[in-house]
Amino acid sequence: QRGQGDGYRDARLPSAGDAWRWGLAALDAESRTRHDVLFHQLDDGQQDALITKMQKGELSDAAWRGMPPQLFFTDRVLHDICGAYYSHPASWSEIGFGGPASPRGYVRLVAGRRDPWEAVEAAPGGEDEARKENERVR
Repeated sequence: QRGQGDGYRDARLPSAGDAWRWGLAALDAESRTRHDVLFHQLDDGQQDALITKMQKGELSDAAWRGMPPQLFFTDRVLHDICGAYYSHPASWSEIGFGGPASPRGYVRLVAGRRDPWEAVEAAPGGEDEARKENERVR
């Protein structure tokens, strides 16, 4: 949680690509300093401990380039990983999401054209015409 005096409230992250490059390089640098191996070579417990330190803002290697580790964790890692996870249809039932409104996708992307399954809206006085046109919709 961000609170007063946490030291990174007004900090800004670089672009997403730079933030990820710097953050991952910094995790490798922190891992080399503490364990003499790259982050991916750590065991699960060591990786968890290092990520927890990042989350708490307790990392300080120069490879962070002034980017607050805690801000990187909250605004990049959590944001991007949760977004990627829940953008996949396999995760949707986990949160009770039945899928997009048009699961078949859109066929006609030209303004004023409807896909075969889309009904015509009835304008005042055009109800009969809309009803006839909508007989084809399934």
